[in-house]
Amino acid sequence: MSVVTSAFFILYPLRLMEPPRAMAYTTFRPTSNALFRASPTKSNKWIGYWLSGSGNFIFRVSCSKPRNNSSDEIHGMKDLQILKSWNVPWDWLTVVCIMLPYVLIIFFTGIMESAGLRGDLQLYSQRMNIVPENADELAAKLFIDQLLKTAVKLSIIYAFVRPYQPFPDDVFSYRWEKPFDLQHGWVVWGSLGLLVATSTIFLIKFFLSSAGQVQNEADPLLMLLPFIGTSNFSTACVLGTVGVLAPVCEETLYRGFLMVSLTKWFPVPLSVLLSAFTFALAHQSSGKFLEIFTFGVVLGLVYAQTRNLFSSIAIHACWNFGVILLLKLLQLQGYNIEEYTLTM
Repeated sequence: MSVVTSAFFILYPLRLMEPPRAMAYTTFRPTSNALFRASPTKSNKWIGYWLSGSGNFIFRVSCSKPRNNSSDEIHGMKDLQILKSWNVPWDWLTVVCIMLPYVLIIFFTGIMESAGLRGDLQLYSQRMNIVPENADELAAKLFIDQLLKTAVKLSIIYAFVRPYQPFPDDVFSYRWEKPFDLQHGWVVWGSLGLLVATSTIFLIKFFLSSAGQVQNEADPLLMLLPFIGTSNFSTACVLGTVGVLAPVCEETLYRGFLMVSLTKWFPVPLSVLLSAFTFALAHQSSGKFLEIFTFGVVLGLVYAQTRNLFSSIAIHACWNFGVILLLKLLQLQGYNIEEYTLTM
């Protein structure tokens, strides 16, 4: 987190050197000798140019031209909600300033968590049946650590994108209303996405196991199992970390900001893949890269359909909750839970 914070104080002044272009709305009254010319464009817009009597450019306006039925049928695929790009107000420099610290962490340090805390968790995860004496203290540190990371990351995003307010309605959108709407409902599409992600990842694990490619890498969630059920306080801290803070932070960063930003230059499907690739890299889990990447693709597609971050946050939270509770149940039944490791 210190690397991200340091990079912020270096990059933010650079961002201020290039202020965003303000959108101005001006009332224009053409002179008597002005001439208006209009022509259609490939983007289905009419661009009008006000020219003076001498032919000098004065003003430009644009408006949508009426569509006919045949045009709608030809371009029907482009009108699908899931394929529509966002109207991104910020530029590439904003994206670089926000994402560069995380890229540096991924490629040069390989450390995404606090080393001391992670070391303590690994110590207890290697002895699953041993309950740490200071479980409440470690669980509280885990929660506070994730809370600080979430606050810093979201604050950095806000600091860079704040000059572009007000945002379009579908940018950084967290909407509770109409959860069961068939087109945008976050509960409907969240449930569907969770089902697809679960089925796909289990199929991937099945085929990898059948091919003899055994994943020996421990699941990050295994580190948290000794703290589940130890006390109500430690259980609440762990579930609050993996079920609330982590999903809100990661979905806002990788889907709400990165994926949306990429649609300014790339098609939505490619933006989904690129953001999922970055999401998988950030987890520093080479043995489970394919599973995490698949999970990120599902999250991106659901968000592209609903334009509501609650949908991807709900999937992410339910996945983390489900995995850790399933592993705890298997552990209580006497199974070797390292054989059932899933991706976070």
